[in-house]
Amino acid sequence: MHPRHIPRIVLSFFLFIFLFGGCSRVDHKQSALDPKGLVAQSQYDIFILSVWITIFLFCAVGGCLLYVLLKYRAKNQEEAMEIPSQSHGNSKIESFLILASTVILVILAVPTLQGIVLMNKVPDPDDEATLTRLNLDREQIEGAITVNVTGKRYFWVFEYPQFGIVTANELVFPVSKAIRINLTSEDVIHSFWLPKLAGKMDLMPGHENFMWFIADQEKILSRTDRDGNPYKTDVPTAMPAVFDGSMRDAVFAKQDFNATFEPVGGVFYGQCAEFCGNSHAYMSFRGLAQTDEDFGLWVERLQTAQNPNLKPSKWNSSSEYPKGSIVIAKDESLIDENSEREYRAVTDVKKGNEPSFSSGAWEKLHSDDYEIGKTIFESAQCGQCHALDRTGIGSKGPNLTLFGLRTSLAAGWMRNDRPNLIKWLQNSQDIKFGNLMWNGEGVDDKHGVRSFQPIPIDEVNDSPLKKEEKRLLNEEKKVRVNQLVTYLLEQS
Repeated sequence: MHPRHIPRIVLSFFLFIFLFGGCSRVDHKQSALDPKGLVAQSQYDIFILSVWITIFLFCAVGGCLLYVLLKYRAKNQEEAMEIPSQSHGNSKIESFLILASTVILVILAVPTLQGIVLMNKVPDPDDEATLTRLNLDREQIEGAITVNVTGKRYFWVFEYPQFGIVTANELVFPVSKAIRINLTSEDVIHSFWLPKLAGKMDLMPGHENFMWFIADQEKILSRTDRDGNPYKTDVPTAMPAVFDGSMRDAVFAKQDFNATFEPVGGVFYGQCAEFCGNSHAYMSFRGLAQTDEDFGLWVERLQTAQNPNLKPSKWNSSSEYPKGSIVIAKDESLIDENSEREYRAVTDVKKGNEPSFSSGAWEKLHSDDYEIGKTIFESAQCGQCHALDRTGIGSKGPNLTLFGLRTSLAAGWMRNDRPNLIKWLQNSQDIKFGNLMWNGEGVDDKHGVRSFQPIPIDEVNDSPLKKEEKRLLNEEKKVRVNQLVTYLLEQS
């Protein structure tokens, strides 16, 4: 190779690096290069510092190497055969290199240690110097929200002990408060990763880890479109309310579910970042930022739904009911003579006025499909694994309270809509192979009692795993599945 070609090759190499780097998107759903909170910003700053130090070292060492190769290259065969003089080296240069390396390590180590301390401890609200340095208000720390996160194969449990509520797979939080995250696992090692807000931390069985974050509202409102142009949104657009379904509608309306860009700024995408089994890649979750008011309303909705003392009671002929009262009474037209449904009083009801279709004093609270779906949910023993109107912290499956308000299904893997939920209920293994939700068929015993027999999926068998065969659903079963879906999606 002729020496005059070397500069061209070197220049082409660096141009390729810069051009290749331009192909990435900073505002990707799970980009750590687009921090939207204090902890994530600290990690980003450390990363950028290490990148610049690495570039400097690469250029310095590579430049010296290139200079030596060019200046002292052998010009002919005779020089190539000559053995250079053997010496110890240059002590001054060696000392300088050791000192320079130490200085560089210190430059990198100091902010790294500061970042580790920041990530592992919520600032003391009485430490005014630290709050000032971090640009935080005392109220943001004193009003911190605690969330106990439990990783299970293959979904997430979010418990809010301050409010006595539990949900799954979607972490709802106020944008103006610090969020304490206590992490543990029920089965294997998982890793909680919320790159734009909180970084990454492992969850281990029998051990509790900790992390925290606080979102930056101004950064959430400042966005970059698909073409790389910056723009700013308002609060209702960036953080639609979860409690009334506005967040779900906004996420569904603005984009394809699998797009890499998320137009709704208050939606953050998390992921299990530690291999935990067959469906590890499908163990996702969402973080949903809310204003203080909307977060409070969401908490109230969940508290009401999970409070056993607020459940409707059965109709009593000896009781009077004021307008708006909700009771449970029989409706034989649904499935059989034992079927029940919820009624609401449209006026003050006197004693003995039994709820019925013909009664002008009562109205059906839900559609027939909803009520039949509820019966199916109960008779199919779905409640053995899924809590729907209670906390159910120890449930085997995800808590389904207010399920209809969620933006995603199957732990963040699918859009939470009717077609996808039907597919999931018919055969979840086709969508998320290895998940622990069993599909069963109703079986009547000799006494006419129906039970649901699970179709086991053995994940630890030495023989090759076989996907569960699809069940052929007749028209009646399809109708039942649709009714169950109606019941679940109307949990809002």
